[in-house]
Amino acid sequence: MLHLSLKKRLEGFSIDVELALDEELLVLFGPSGAGKTMILKMVSGIVKPDSGRVAAGGETLFDSITGVDIPMRQRKVGYLFQDYALFPHMTVAGNISYGIEGRGKDFMKKKVAELVSLMRLTGLEERYPDELSGGQKQRTALARTLAAEPRVLLLDEPFSALDYQVREKLRADLLNIHRMYPITTVLVTHDLEEAFMLGKRVAVINNGLIEQLGSQEDVFYRPGTRNVARFMGVRNIFSGIVAGFDGQHVMIDNPDIGVIKAPVLPGRQFAPGSEVTFCIRPEEILVIRPDKVLGKVQDNILECEIVGTVGRGSTHILYLEAGEGRTPIKAELPNFVLRKLELAVGRSIRVSLKRENIWVIP
Repeated sequence: MLHLSLKKRLEGFSIDVELALDEELLVLFGPSGAGKTMILKMVSGIVKPDSGRVAAGGETLFDSITGVDIPMRQRKVGYLFQDYALFPHMTVAGNISYGIEGRGKDFMKKKVAELVSLMRLTGLEERYPDELSGGQKQRTALARTLAAEPRVLLLDEPFSALDYQVREKLRADLLNIHRMYPITTVLVTHDLEEAFMLGKRVAVINNGLIEQLGSQEDVFYRPGTRNVARFMGVRNIFSGIVAGFDGQHVMIDNPDIGVIKAPVLPGRQFAPGSEVTFCIRPEEILVIRPDKVLGKVQDNILECEIVGTVGRGSTHILYLEAGEGRTPIKAELPNFVLRKLELAVGRSIRVSLKRENIWVIP
């Protein structure tokens, strides 16, 4: 368990956050300079908060009111730095065993062997850090951190310096490690894919504040603010005026793309004439075949022109413009759809902003 309530004044903004975590993996996500790393530093004891409290495993680590401030080395909080911070004069086995204190040689040998196997470091035990690849260094650093048996694990953008394939494998490793060692874990990232893959719970940090805290599903698909929608890659974010509301759907009038119909959660009210924001993720936009007779897909049909395309491996991004004001819209679709429909710059197409995938922000 980790409970924290922290305040810290910084140049240009202040941090003011409260969190309570069980033995789970929480992703702190947000733009660079939002205060994510500073939160980790205050939890670990590297930086002293101006005020607040940190408690882990039922023990108070910091409390500005009572004056408690346990030194970093005694907090049993593991901190994995971006640059790994391995001891260059120690082997892989030596680095890992360094984190084990007050135990006999047999226990240390067994623990090192266990972590070497878990981290896929077998055969590298006697190598020094400068003989390792970036991924091997990262796994060694994580093994050393786990060897100390921390009650809280803090990961500060641990994969940012690695290439894509190595990052992808290490993310899978981390999920496996968390299943085997269910430690309260907080991971900082500004990588959207990483947040989506790892974050069963996500806290979006902006200007030192938690702008939204929730499940992966809520934060990615039901953003609470326009900023969160933008940070989470929604991209298609529009404003409009409520033109009607039938209790289940709201009709939103956008001056350029027309009236859009969107579902709303039970109990939410939308007064006619009020201004709202609505958004839809690029992958939820449906490109309609030119020869298709409209059946069930009748809502939110837009005439667009393709003004750009960009490949992203197995998918393509379509940059579209709709309406007389040439409102920009971004759609993402599989490559085979692009080829099958012969979509190219300059073509006019119809798309549907799928009603069930539009999210309305009051």
